[in-house]
Amino acid sequence: MSEIENAPITITVDDIANANQLSLGCPICGNPVERYVTDPNLVPVECADCGTLYHRLCWEQGASKCAMIGCTSKRYKLYAEETSAVLTISTTDLGRERTAPDKTTKKLKEQERQVRDELYGRSIFRIFFDWLLRQIKILD
Repeated sequence: MSEIENAPITITVDDIANANQLSLGCPICGNPVERYVTDPNLVPVECADCGTLYHRLCWEQGASKCAMIGCTSKRYKLYAEETSAVLTISTTDLGRERTAPDKTTKKLKEQERQVRDELYGRSIFRIFFDWLLRQIKILD
């Protein structure tokens, strides 16, 4: 069985532009509504009721109302703008307060490190960290 090598993939500017499109056309101007734009007039907005995508300038020039038949909305929102909190966390959700480790915990951690060093050898990071600590001079 022989392997056939696939042709290299070429990504063109047109491919990137197509991936950037949110919709094929704005109902007012007919041009694609794109996600990432530098012109503030072309920022994508959507009808608050039916979700149709527009350019901000087109919405404002289109009598500031939705152009879709049957939709009477006069409100829009920025596309993908957060409208409410997704998750709220309070201090009671986090559990007990963390305290500084006591002497027993520090001693156990040191013993664990020693056993790990004996078993696996010292890691390059540990060697570097120890060397770095020896190089630091603490001034009073």
